[in-house]
Amino acid sequence: MDRKKLFSVEDEVALHPEKVKPASQHEELPEAPAEEKKSSPDSCYYASTAFEPGVGDGTSSEYRELLRREQARYPARQLPLLSALSGIAGGIFAIPAILLNGNSSWIDFLVIVFLAPFAEETLKQSGAVFQLEKMRGSLRYAWQFFLSGVLGGAVFSVLENLTYQYVYLAKLPPEKLASVMTFRWTVCTLMHILTPVVSSMGLCRVWQDSLEKERPCRLADAFPWFAAATFIHGLYNFSMLLLDPFRG
Repeated sequence: MDRKKLFSVEDEVALHPEKVKPASQHEELPEAPAEEKKSSPDSCYYASTAFEPGVGDGTSSEYRELLRREQARYPARQLPLLSALSGIAGGIFAIPAILLNGNSSWIDFLVIVFLAPFAEETLKQSGAVFQLEKMRGSLRYAWQFFLSGVLGGAVFSVLENLTYQYVYLAKLPPEKLASVMTFRWTVCTLMHILTPVVSSMGLCRVWQDSLEKERPCRLADAFPWFAAATFIHGLYNFSMLLLDPFRG
């Protein structure tokens, strides 16, 4: 490189104005690319191929087509059976929660009032959640969620009542055992059936929102409904500990 030319003042416009090119002879510079609109966290989440491999770039039309193909796998006559099976499976999967049976310590109190209700209400809906996540083509009506939830609660209640009758309360006198089990087969069973109805509302809302926005379900939106079901269950357990209608 010629150092003299590099540091020369021959090309300075202030000293040689005649060298300035007319505007018509200037080379046009390429326009700067317009700032791309940033995607929202939700759009990035639902467009992720790791989250939803079959959707491609996550457009609603592709999701709609994917859902249509999945629905074709399940004839209408199979829908009640599949929802019933998901509810029964949820009731069975909740069996380990029956083991959360406390006595009189503060830890047992916390387990009975907080941990056990949360575990039971979550596990009773495990079949419905699996169906919503992995078999969404088999869900076409809102009543399917409530059928699954009610059956899950009923199956769990039957298993829990039998466990109490033949394990936890087996040593009670026959008359007292009969009165306790009459209460459990009526009031307790009704509670176990009603609380999944509340959480089923949450799952149904999530499903309906997915259909309206044409994107995969966001299960986190059902959390308030599960929390409400857990609260009702925990309040019931607390009242039974506080009142203890079978004391003495």
